[in-house]
Amino acid sequence: MLNEQMIKEDNCIGLNDCLIVGVSGGPDSMGLLHFLISIQSKYNLSLFVAHINHHTRKEENQKEELMIRDYCDKHHIPFYVGHFRKSGSNNFHEEARNYRYNFFVDLTKKLNANKIVLAHHEDDQIETILFKITRGSHINGYLGMKNCFEIEKNITVVRPFLDVKKSEIIDYCETNQVPYAIDSSNLTNKYTRNHIRNRIIPLFKEIQPDFNHKIMQFHDQLSEVDDFLKQNAKILMKEMIISSEKDRIILDLNKLRNTHIALIRVILLAVVNEVYQDPFYLTYEKVKNLLNIINNNKPNVTFDLGKNLYCVKEYDKLIFEVGQREYEEYELVIDEFKDYELPNGMKLRVKKLEEKAKINNKSLILCYNRIIWPFVVRTRKQGDFIKTKIGRKKVNRLFIDAKIPINLRKTWPLLVDKDGNILWVIGIQKYNFNQYTPCDEMILIEVLN
Repeated sequence: MLNEQMIKEDNCIGLNDCLIVGVSGGPDSMGLLHFLISIQSKYNLSLFVAHINHHTRKEENQKEELMIRDYCDKHHIPFYVGHFRKSGSNNFHEEARNYRYNFFVDLTKKLNANKIVLAHHEDDQIETILFKITRGSHINGYLGMKNCFEIEKNITVVRPFLDVKKSEIIDYCETNQVPYAIDSSNLTNKYTRNHIRNRIIPLFKEIQPDFNHKIMQFHDQLSEVDDFLKQNAKILMKEMIISSEKDRIILDLNKLRNTHIALIRVILLAVVNEVYQDPFYLTYEKVKNLLNIINNNKPNVTFDLGKNLYCVKEYDKLIFEVGQREYEEYELVIDEFKDYELPNGMKLRVKKLEEKAKINNKSLILCYNRIIWPFVVRTRKQGDFIKTKIGRKKVNRLFIDAKIPINLRKTWPLLVDKDGNILWVIGIQKYNFNQYTPCDEMILIEVLN
């Protein structure tokens, strides 16, 4: 039933709220507008009506716009219209939906409102659930629409009628003499949603007269499972994150692999939406591909998730990032004793060695009287090799053996002498020098970070 109690139960509309009300002209949205006007003074609500003219049914569209405008004028409600015209795209509904939400959000910001109120009801919810089942989704997708959710920071979308039947809204409009229009396009079965509404649901109701109630029971139980998974996934995700920054999250792949698959799915969805920030729909097939990447033996994989979002597997790390990082070749001359910062972020110090120093994989000692300045630090080239104790070894093979991720290999620094000999694949392999050559002065080259 349409009453004030449902507002209190959902706690989505409160005192002093400034509301953008989406009104199409149908009984649902006109009933919603009338209902909000009836509680406006009690809750001290500021109301603004937003209507989209889709220009698909010229005369009907014009009449609907006029009817809403007259109703708003009568009740002293500001009225705003957006005009959507379809392009050549086949996906009219998605284009129209995106335009509609963008218009509502822009208007909300312009008027300093805090909530967008829409008239979706229980019948719409059931259609959405069935539509998602036919299309395929995740548990969260099968839940359909939410009563309240934040579409952007400080902007909440509210659907106070989600637990109200369509028939109850029509009865409310008739009882309160609320004018409304009927969209003739809803009577055809051209679109999948109309087909579900006009043909599929009536067939289900022949089998189970209480079909709506049964679907909502399914919805409520699924919602409980989804909440449970999300709570546990949130805890586990914190333990898996190696690093998190804007547009990039790195997960510990081994910890992810040791998690139940149901939780892995939820974690992947959460990470993707955290990185992308705007709502991002990850299809079942893409999740399936991600699971395959997680579990296969390939050490380096890059997967394009679409919309400039990428998943990169690097040995025991799984990286989600917006945009692929650009890697450029570089060549830096080392010709004096000082600190150097390389283009890949590594810092080197070159100095004369005046006392004994501990040698490790982050430092190299050279004989000053045997080298010819300058050195060069550069990225790899095709066919690069280094002389080791057991002979020549290709630089690419060194990277593979050291499990260096493919993307890092592109900018990994090599220290090269004037004759082109690779003296040091920095941090990985040093040139095999003749240890018995006498040396008067030594040079220390060390990595500082």
